Amino acid sequence: MALVLTQGLVHGPALAQDAEKAQAGERVFEANCAPCHGERMSNPNGIFDLRQLRADERPRFDKVLATGKGQMPSWAGVLSPEEMDQVWAYIQSSGG
Repeated sequence: MALVLTQGLVHGPALAQDAEKAQAGERVFEANCAPCHGERMSNPNGIFDLRQLRADERPRFDKVLATGKGQMPSWAGVLSPEEMDQVWAYIQSSGG
């Protein structure tokens, strides 16, 4: 029983930090990404559905944010690395 309580204490703050990061990411997303990707990360006009990004696709996400792709501009220098990390946390918390 002590092991379970210890594990809960170790993971509790980490889960709270993840939730805070995802909430911050939602605000960054709404301000910068939602106009093209839609409020729910899925734009019916053919823009990439961000909910399709799997956890192992973080390098792809980082590269596209840094360099842009197609009509999407580079966000390097616009979003900080911390904000990019927050957006990733938001996407992953939403089923990515």
